Amino acid sequence: MSREFQTPPNHPSINRSETQRATGCMVGAAVGDALGAPFEFRGPNEYAMAFPRPALGGTGEMIGGGSFGWAPGEFTDDTQMAIALAHALLDAGRWDADTVWNWFRAWAATANDVGVTTATALAHADWRAVPKGGKSGAGNGALMRAFPLAVAYLFADADTARSVVVEQAALTHPDPAAGWGAWIAVELCRLAIRGEDPFAYLDTIVGELPDDVRGRFAEMLSPQWTPDLPHVTNGSVWGCLAEAVWAVRNTSNFHDAVVAAINLGGDTDTVACVAGALAGALYGVQAIPSRWTTYLNGNLDTPSGSPLRMRTADLLALTRRLLGLGEPSEEPAEYTVEPKEVAPGLYACNYPGAAGVPTDWAVVVHCHGGRSRTGLVLKAWKMRAHGASEREAHDWLADQWPLYEDYNRTFVEFLRTDW
Repeated sequence: MSREFQTPPNHPSINRSETQRATGCMVGAAVGDALGAPFEFRGPNEYAMAFPRPALGGTGEMIGGGSFGWAPGEFTDDTQMAIALAHALLDAGRWDADTVWNWFRAWAATANDVGVTTATALAHADWRAVPKGGKSGAGNGALMRAFPLAVAYLFADADTARSVVVEQAALTHPDPAAGWGAWIAVELCRLAIRGEDPFAYLDTIVGELPDDVRGRFAEMLSPQWTPDLPHVTNGSVWGCLAEAVWAVRNTSNFHDAVVAAINLGGDTDTVACVAGALAGALYGVQAIPSRWTTYLNGNLDTPSGSPLRMRTADLLALTRRLLGLGEPSEEPAEYTVEPKEVAPGLYACNYPGAAGVPTDWAVVVHCHGGRSRTGLVLKAWKMRAHGASEREAHDWLADQWPLYEDYNRTFVEFLRTDW
């Protein structure tokens, strides 16, 4: 069974929508982590009390602070470990426990927050010396870091992906439930990235778990389950995953899913990290509010001794590498598109093109590239102003706007609703 993760040459190329959702998974996890960090170990609804309405000035809701004094927008150990795992995969070109262990230990040596179970395991120089089995390590630490595996093994068969997810969990968490919870989350994200409804498969995923761990997962991942019911803490793999799934399942966009997760209190950064990964995989990176991604940041030490500093752009590049797409290329000079009159008195351009508009113009920027979100707004205008259907507006815009792309399924479905 091959553990290599790069997209095989004979596999159809990943499409733009899948790339957007894979990036949403990675960035969404980090955004949820950073947003939830200031509220960790605090009670329910403290986020709602701090932000009764969106904070649009300064760093917005990316306030930092919390128990470990995070900087505004700084992600925590959840994302740090995920980044370490991703780089270990890239270094080895496959799943390799020794490489992952080296990255984890390098990170832990200087990290300001390392979970107890994880720290106990990483005190060993060799992962083979860590005691295996037992029922004392089913925390959420193996779940929170697992999402790069959903991207790296996006097209792998389920058996291969499952074995890697479970093995990475067992490096630090002796209770098998920790690995199975991580697998459920990773498989949900793999399905969402590929354009499936992940919750339609959840019963099947849980039904395939070993008998001794299936019951509690089945109970807490049921559509009927709510956080109001008595349950184990969200510091456990069961409580964390159940609350994250509940938050995504009972909202309809990235913002609301992550906020719902944080408002549950407790281990807010990790529950929001898991919810953010799943919501990002469902809705894509463009659904994540830019006021959050703008300030996202963090760092970790590496086996080479050099610190690795990460912002949103670095997570985008890391996702591309995990997908086998290589580094992002520079856009050519013609990428700057000057304002074009797409209808009488209505102009469109992309972000670089906006720099040259007359100073007495008012400019509304919908997206940097002028492709998907700009297309959404222009199509909505055509539909509202001229009574066009979504497909009629699509045909009109395809003729008028050279950058228009129609890959975002969520946007198309939104315009086809009765609004």
